[in-house]
Amino acid sequence: MKQIMATRFMHWKKQWVSIIFWLLFPILATTGITAITETLQDDTKVPVGIVMEEQTAASEELVQDIKSTPFIRAEILSENQSLHDLEKHELDSVFVIHEGFEENVQRDHRDRLITSFQSDLSFAYSAVKEMILSYVQQETGRSKAAFVVQELEQQHNGNTGWTYEEITAKSKEIQQDENLLDTAFSFDDTVMEANQTPPLFPIWGLWSICTLLSTMLVFDWVIKEKRSKAILRLAFSRWSLKSYLLQNFMLYSVVLFLVDLVTVSIFLFMFGEWISVVSLIVYRLFINMAAFLFAHLFRNTLLYYTVSFALVLIVGISSGAVLPAASIDSPAWFDFVNPLAPLLSGEYVNLWSVMIMVLAVFWLVRKERFHA
Repeated sequence: MKQIMATRFMHWKKQWVSIIFWLLFPILATTGITAITETLQDDTKVPVGIVMEEQTAASEELVQDIKSTPFIRAEILSENQSLHDLEKHELDSVFVIHEGFEENVQRDHRDRLITSFQSDLSFAYSAVKEMILSYVQQETGRSKAAFVVQELEQQHNGNTGWTYEEITAKSKEIQQDENLLDTAFSFDDTVMEANQTPPLFPIWGLWSICTLLSTMLVFDWVIKEKRSKAILRLAFSRWSLKSYLLQNFMLYSVVLFLVDLVTVSIFLFMFGEWISVVSLIVYRLFINMAAFLFAHLFRNTLLYYTVSFALVLIVGISSGAVLPAASIDSPAWFDFVNPLAPLLSGEYVNLWSVMIMVLAVFWLVRKERFHA
């Protein structure tokens, strides 16, 4: 094995640029695409101006609710500045929270709590208005419920003595605990807070596609080794061609898995994303064996590269790794035919894994053309 490693390092020394690039390609591509899409998501948010005529707890809470809306980018401005920006079409709409907002909400007075302004280019005004109205109605409904609770307590001679603030605070606590309005989705074993904007593409789904492509291109060494004239010398050595290829396969697998461990650490630090180590090991072995066996079908590297890119594109679209919305209504048997299921859903036994194992066994037991 030491001689195999020495020989392989000699090859890597001549091709170190391409080797390092394809080893780091999944990390670079995933972080780059994620950063770009996050920037685009921020730029595509609807700019909304908020004018606060009073600084109270109710108005502050309303503003925080508006800012937490994923598709809204709210800015606190003066009335003159916001209307000026609206005329220049730098804002989609403007909402003025009038003085006495908190008092009117507590008294269940719903007239002229907020005044809105729009321009002839306000394309998202209706959606933003309905969203803000829902927040206001939530506050007025909570206030009305507090008064109803106090009236019932008086009618039934209750002795709890709950204040208005205690009732509304309890209402907010129940709403948060029961998760009535917010729903948090997570990918695999990761946890995401409800108020955190999810990335446009799942981190590990995007990484799985990039890793599949880089692995297939790294395993072009199989074609190059089989075409090399130096391979004829194996007939006079203590290694058979199959043993030589297997030892190189194990060496590449170890290197790729070490890079995967670095990837896990980077993604955990940058995005807070975690993945099961068992799923990662199974997926790595699966795609390594698939790329190793697939490369044996080709004698021309250019054709191999072309087919690899096409195959990865098909897998990326059909697997639901990059576009998870496409697999929301997928049938129950979808994971059984999904080649990325070992990583995405933890289904280690499916059609592709069984097929790869069968082909691997067939390759191991078949006869060689020559022996040492």
